[in-house]
Amino acid sequence: MVVGDMITRNARKYPEKIGIVSGDKRFTFKTINERVNGLANSLVNMGIKKGDRVGVLVHNSHQFIEVYFATAKTGGIFCPYNNHLKKGELKDILEYSTPRFLFVDVDFVGIVNELKKDIDFIEHYICLEKPEFSYMKSYEEIIDSSEKHEPEIKVLDDDVMSMFFTAGTTGKPKGALRTHRHLIMTAIAGVIDLKVDYDECVLITFPMYHVACEDNIVRHTFMPNTIHIRREGGFNAIDVLSYIEKEKITRCQMVPTMIHTLIQTPNIEKFDLSSLKLILYAGAPMPVELLKSALKVFKCGFAQLYGQTESGPFTTCLKPEDHILDGSEKKLQRLASSGRAVLNYEVRIVNENGEVLKPGEIGEIIVRSESMMKGYWNMPEETEKKLRNGWLYTGDLGKMDEDGYVYIVERKNDMIISGGVNIYPREIEEVLYKHPAVSEVSVIGVPDEHWGEVPKAVIVLKEGATATEEEIIKFCGEHLTGYKKPKSVEFWKELPKSPQGKILKKEIREIIKKRS
Repeated sequence: MVVGDMITRNARKYPEKIGIVSGDKRFTFKTINERVNGLANSLVNMGIKKGDRVGVLVHNSHQFIEVYFATAKTGGIFCPYNNHLKKGELKDILEYSTPRFLFVDVDFVGIVNELKKDIDFIEHYICLEKPEFSYMKSYEEIIDSSEKHEPEIKVLDDDVMSMFFTAGTTGKPKGALRTHRHLIMTAIAGVIDLKVDYDECVLITFPMYHVACEDNIVRHTFMPNTIHIRREGGFNAIDVLSYIEKEKITRCQMVPTMIHTLIQTPNIEKFDLSSLKLILYAGAPMPVELLKSALKVFKCGFAQLYGQTESGPFTTCLKPEDHILDGSEKKLQRLASSGRAVLNYEVRIVNENGEVLKPGEIGEIIVRSESMMKGYWNMPEETEKKLRNGWLYTGDLGKMDEDGYVYIVERKNDMIISGGVNIYPREIEEVLYKHPAVSEVSVIGVPDEHWGEVPKAVIVLKEGATATEEEIIKFCGEHLTGYKKPKSVEFWKELPKSPQGKILKKEIREIIKKRS
């Protein structure tokens, strides 16, 4: 079985079952498969070849899933782009992945049109609504114009299915490649470890360009479940709770900040949430006190997932049976862990020489599985650094207890995780160095009750120059996506440095921590 086979099977075995709910639209598996086939055959008619990249710049919607499965059936590589990217950021990621096809939501037509002259490798633009520009095709028209039979393309297990994007310390995009085999194996492991039933109603609240959503889509199409899609952005607790009540949602996945928002909702007990079986949380460390509060509010199971774009988001799991408020000290301590390796993963903690460490010793987390990435797109050197002797080196520091529970201690690099979103300090620093008053800068993550972490800039001004906190934050907002902007700024006379002149972020963190 390859990824596209799942939707074909569901249409054959469960034709009238609702597979997707998106806004006020409900689609049966039969209708989904017909739409996917119409889209896939149009891509074939436009000349798609196996390995061609299919770019997607859309909001959370049923079209995201339709394009995903149409790409799967044609042997293309699905490339979802963060729809919050600014013009320069989007240009970088398009030039890196060079899609021949680009699906665009109407909200992003303007920025794409501005870039068109610089992205001549894109041959076909498809707009989800009526196109504003003549060179764009209509999404619904290309579905209606093609036959609805299965595309006559042989897709193999080891063909690359998707390219989800991460970044290194430079902040530049890196595309992690996952094959059809990887994704089917992940689906099987998820169904078993998370005990997914046939009649689940699953709510997607994550931005769908996030790799966690790919696992959700594949896992719950595999069963087959009903996937409910909420448009991303502006998480509204009342709306989400009302939706869970109305649609009898059984499973949803959130980042800790979302859970924090929900449990602060006044009169939350008035909502009928009895349908909920499981809340998955991932994307950022979960404070133990927040988790304890959530366990008291929601009368359902909880499961924590740990992983990366490269390893796959379902690498370790703290299962519902581990989420207890009463028990031995040892069991209670596990609430601070990320659980144990899931069915199809091996996890080790190693030192700088790759030697396995004893329980309790801190080292780098490495993982091995059929479900991890094949490598980075067009980055052989970066791939060799990340994948060594069959193991993926996560760059995360952690420890493991004698029972195999993994505890994330610190990010080996300086990445900040804010509300489940990765922020790379160097990218912010590069922008700040463009400010005429800035001499030196270091960006670090500082604790935040709601977001977990937020960026803070520590700046040394040029002699005689002046700047304010508001000015610096505004400057960043002109060049970066909103969530990357520093939330606070401090001005220091000098930054601590090593004898070699390297700015010491660790010392900066310690100074700020002592003052807080």
